[in-house]
Amino acid sequence: MQRLLLIAILAVAGVFAGLTVLIVIAKAWREAVAAWRARRRQAVEPLVLGYAHATDGSLRDALGGEPRRRDRVVLETILLDHVQRVRGIERDRLARALDELGFVDEELRGLRSRRWWRRAAAAERLGLAGVRRAAPELSRAVGDEISEVRIRAAKALGLLGGTASARVLVGALDAPNRWSTIRIADILTEMGRDVVDEVLAAFEGLKRPGKLAALDIIGRIRPLHAAAWLAARLGDADADVRARACHALGCIGDPQYVPELVGALDDEAWPVRAMAAKALGRIRGGQAIAALRRGLGDAEWWVRHNSARALLGLGRRGLEALEESLDSDDRFARHQAVLMLEEQGLVDRRIDRLVEGDAAERAAAEGLVRRLLAAGQSGRIRALAAGHADDRVRMALGALLGAESGGGEARQ
Repeated sequence: MQRLLLIAILAVAGVFAGLTVLIVIAKAWREAVAAWRARRRQAVEPLVLGYAHATDGSLRDALGGEPRRRDRVVLETILLDHVQRVRGIERDRLARALDELGFVDEELRGLRSRRWWRRAAAAERLGLAGVRRAAPELSRAVGDEISEVRIRAAKALGLLGGTASARVLVGALDAPNRWSTIRIADILTEMGRDVVDEVLAAFEGLKRPGKLAALDIIGRIRPLHAAAWLAARLGDADADVRARACHALGCIGDPQYVPELVGALDDEAWPVRAMAAKALGRIRGGQAIAALRRGLGDAEWWVRHNSARALLGLGRRGLEALEESLDSDDRFARHQAVLMLEEQGLVDRRIDRLVEGDAAERAAAEGLVRRLLAAGQSGRIRALAAGHADDRVRMALGALLGAESGGGEARQ
């Protein structure tokens, strides 16, 4: 029994020793290969850069003939590194070299590999190479069963650009998971205005997540000619579509569509009303002041908040509207107006004029304090009455607070 136990211990120890030796050998091999490739890169890279900046000839000529098989990995790495950093003729020459030396064909075969990581790497390299004949294969890879392959193929198509690539990517907005949809939407946004017409044309055929992503893309690119199309989406049956359309209209900022956004402030869905108010704040349409004042009394906090922010962005007229809202019968409207006025420091600045301003400024400051007290929003007034740096202001506020308190007792 002891002998068997000893044999087992020695066997396990042998296995561990063998694994240790294999790990050491493998690490040494990788380091040796990396060092060799670094030396080869130092030797080959100047020749590649000389070819890129030349006006004629091929990379084979610059290298002195067909590259050796073991140099191909080094050569492809150099070409892919530099093709991302240059533009114009130099980039075209490097991309052409990748194709002429067969690297593009190798990566196209890699897209059909049974190993998903090989397909993902091939898609990424084809995008960097920028060879348009790879677009059909990359388009098929956008439908790969592995999400990482799909995303890298989509990014590669985005780098290639063009209407055909945009059309494929717009169709891929209906990805099976939200993360893929977001990544593809980012890629389309980076492609810029060239994708807008494809997005508009494909919209009705997309599923709900794809439609929402499409509206986000339009809002981020901000094409002026899409504003009318967005205004039409304000009548969509889906409340989220209406809300995203409001947001996108605000991003575009065309004042022509302020009436449509004012109408959206009466939408039955509160997210639509909230986004309409936010959009009106971006556009700064003065004709929306009355509607935004109504929004201060909305039952939903986000609508009230966005309405107040929008009024704040309208400058003097908006501030006047917020002050007038202090007299509102709606306590929500009064509270939101006070929050915005205090946040902007208007209350503190007005109170300073109680003792420093002319007669008209003192009257306006006193009127504001009385309105705040009447609205039941005395917190800031009491804080300043207790801690203001100027004792004259403290005395004036104390008198107004006392008068308000006495008035309250008299009314009782």
